Amino acid sequence: MPSVIRALAPLCAAVVLLAVACSGGDGDDGSPSQGPTVVETPSTATGCSPARAAQPGDSVITTTSGGVERTYVLHVPPLYDGAEPVPLVLVLHGFSLTGSFMSGYTLFGEEGDGEGFISVFPNGLGEPQRWNTDKTVDQADDVAFLRDLIAKLQSDLCIDSDRIFAAGYSNGGGMAQRLACEAPDTIAAIGTVAATYVECRAPVPWIGFHGTADPLVPFEGGPRPAEAGGGEFYPARRALSEWAREVGCDGLGQISRLSGDVELTTYVRCTLGDGEVLLYTILAGGHTWPGAYDLPVETVGTTSKQIDATKTMWEFFSAHAGTR
Repeated sequence: MPSVIRALAPLCAAVVLLAVACSGGDGDDGSPSQGPTVVETPSTATGCSPARAAQPGDSVITTTSGGVERTYVLHVPPLYDGAEPVPLVLVLHGFSLTGSFMSGYTLFGEEGDGEGFISVFPNGLGEPQRWNTDKTVDQADDVAFLRDLIAKLQSDLCIDSDRIFAAGYSNGGGMAQRLACEAPDTIAAIGTVAATYVECRAPVPWIGFHGTADPLVPFEGGPRPAEAGGGEFYPARRALSEWAREVGCDGLGQISRLSGDVELTTYVRCTLGDGEVLLYTILAGGHTWPGAYDLPVETVGTTSKQIDATKTMWEFFSAHAGTR
């Protein structure tokens, strides 16, 4: 675990930068004991001929976007045959972290092995690495990069265009939200952990997880440092509520307790059925991925083991194929 601590050290040392960017182990039973009723929409994808074969497992690949070299980790499940279209999940790392870290932290690759989807873990730019959620002029156009990456993967692999999803942690969660706002025709649903970003909204289903004791992106919001541009962090409930209205749901969610430290807010009367926007509140939870291994408590707070964010996100994603 020392490498994890080293990776997180710059995250906390550069909390001001994180503020700008983020504004922008299984549980006991692996999933919540109850959840919303979601209307499932089937995909309309057809097969690929000729087949687009790929080696199963992890590959580190370099590509070019906007004249800049970019890298990503690609994970292909063992039963992928190149002929049957499969879902794609983009998994975006947090501030100062990497795609490789996210692969080991979230275990989306292992989830994809069982569920039959391809996962990709792209890398941001900068030192430390981060996502340009605010599209700052002198930084990379990460929306363009992720669009280019999706197009490349659709060309190289047999991807179901109705089932392309984006998941993100912290700064990467903000990037997933920004991508949904600018590419709602491409992204079928998003999932985030420890991230709120309400400067944009999109008619795209969103499942969010946020700890009430998050020391970096406070659950209840609060002032941003002047060095980060001032203003306010938005409360998590407000962020999801405003997004829910954009999706066509009631802005006032219904709250239920799923376990000792997990509450679920469901936004109802949505266009396609309840459950298009969900907020899992982790009581006393930190800036951590629920269900993952523990990170240093003194740095980011506690990690819930009573819900698995990766499995729960995938359940949400799999119910939202082609809902754009």
